[in-house]
Amino acid sequence: MDEIKDQLYVVRRNLATHAGPARSRMRISLDNAARLVRLTPEFIATVEKGSDSTSSLAELTQLALFLGLTELGEPRHRAPEAV
Repeated sequence: MDEIKDQLYVVRRNLATHAGPARSRMRISLDNAARLVRLTPEFIATVEKGSDSTSSLAELTQLALFLGLTELGEPRHRAPEAV
C-alpha cells in the first residue's frame, strides 16, 4: 500500500510540473483536453496547480499518457536528431 501512495505522490508532483506545459505544447485548451481525455476541466486544472489530493492513480496516469508524458508524469526523452 505504501508503494501506491509513494507512486501517487510522485505522479502528482510530476504532473503539477509538466501537465500544463505539455498541454500548451499540444496547443489544446483545458476544455478540449478534458473532453478528449474524459475528465473534467476542473480536475485537470487542479492537477496542473498541484493541489490535487483525491484523484486515483488510474486517472492521473490516463491524463499523463494523453499529454504525451510517461506513466509517472515526466516528459519523454526525445530521440537524437539525425544529422
